[in-house]
Amino acid sequence: KSTLLKLITGLYFPLSGSIEINGKEAGIEELRSLFSPIFTDPHLFDRLYGLDYIDSEKINQMLEQMELNKKTRFEENRFTELDLSTGQRKRLALISALLEERPIYIFDEWAAEQDPHFRKYFYEVLLPSLKSQNKTIIAVTHDDHYFHAADRIVSLDYGEIKSY
Repeated sequence: KSTLLKLITGLYFPLSGSIEINGKEAGIEELRSLFSPIFTDPHLFDRLYGLDYIDSEKINQMLEQMELNKKTRFEENRFTELDLSTGQRKRLALISALLEERPIYIFDEWAAEQDPHFRKYFYEVLLPSLKSQNKTIIAVTHDDHYFHAADRIVSLDYGEIKSY
């Protein structure tokens, strides 16, 4: 699944075939500009790169919403602390991804290390909110308790794509 996601986002190059957008073959930069992915083990930077405008107050509000405000703050254009648990790291990566305002979000097992409160928030609040903003969401999960949140379920079975 992770390999497929990296192909879709342009992080891996296909050995054959192509990726098309609206019937036209997409260039690698075009692909990469569409996605805000969070893979299973996100790398965090203490700074936010690629953003034209950074609203520190908004970021600190998001940190509070994600219950990270007691672990890190956004001051002088950087996060003060990155030594976080895996679930906290993914929540900080989520903040960074949301700030990019891209049309497609990819969440590769994002909720796996979250406590039940954040898992429920992710599936029942965040994903519907992104959907209402006309965002496309690709969420990879084994968490069948939340399959009802999906518009469409696709599974990979030994490299074969199955849609339900």
